[in-house]
Parts: sequence; C-alpha cells; structure tokens
Amino acid sequence: MKFSVQQLQKINASPQKVHEQIDYRDFLDGLSSSDIIDIALVDVDISISKLDMNTFQFDYVIHADLGLACALTLERVPYVMDLNVSETYSTEADDDDIYPIEGNTIDTKEIVWSQILMNIPIRVVRDDAYEILKQRNIVLGEMPNENEEKE
Repeated sequence: MKFSVQQLQKINASPQKVHEQIDYRDFLDGLSSSDIIDIALVDVDISISKLDMNTFQFDYVIHADLGLACALTLERVPYVMDLNVSETYSTEADDDDIYPIEGNTIDTKEIVWSQILMNIPIRVVRDDAYEILKQRNIVLGEMPNENEEKE
C-alpha cells in the first residue's frame, strides 16, 4: 500500500489504522540467494500518526508465515515471524532516526519486505535433520542426544 504526503497530511489527531495482507511470492523470484522457500500472505497492521505537517510515525505489527531452508538438509522448516516496528518519515528529514520521504509517497510493501528480510534468522535446523541426514547416509559428527551404544 502506498500513502501520499497529501493523504498523510489530512490525518487528524487520532492515529489512522490500516490493515492489509501483502503477497510477496513474486518477490521470491527476485532473490538470488535466499533461505526463504515460500511465504504465505503477510498480515500487516499499521497505525499512522501525524507528528507535524511533514513528519509521520508508522507503527507496524507484522505477522508472516515463512518456509525457510534447513541449514543441514535444505528441507523446508516452518517459521513464524511476528514483528513490531516503528518508523518515522519526513519530507524534511534532518535526523538519522527519521527516514526521508523520497518523491511523494511511502510504499509500505517495500518497507515491510525489508523488515522481513532483516529479521530472518541466520540459521534454522529441522528437529529431524540428523535423522534425514542419516537416511541419506550422511554423517556430520556425533548426533546430539544420541543414546545408541557404540560397538
């Protein structure tokens, strides 16, 4: 969803609330190296407050159901991401904590996507990863919590 500066300037004293579901499946094709295998529709609740005529506070609540690649097997691992993000935007940004509004709009689809990418864990491992590797005749050292007797 995109918000124009003129649209944002019309916000009254109380915050404007917006809910959207965003489809990022087409974004996966553009990733050259990603651990994201799949992504469901992302639920985003946005609360927008006008701080002054040119400065706006966006509070995002993001819920994303992802399928990530297991670091050991490359099999799909379900991963739920819940984020609370607060960003301030201004047409007159003179502070490092305030993002400049370039052009005349704020594109929340791009902003939410960047938050998802920044918050993907570095490494996820399936609970049954060692069993899968064993079935493939791959041994990666000792298996944790293994109670088998050695011959």
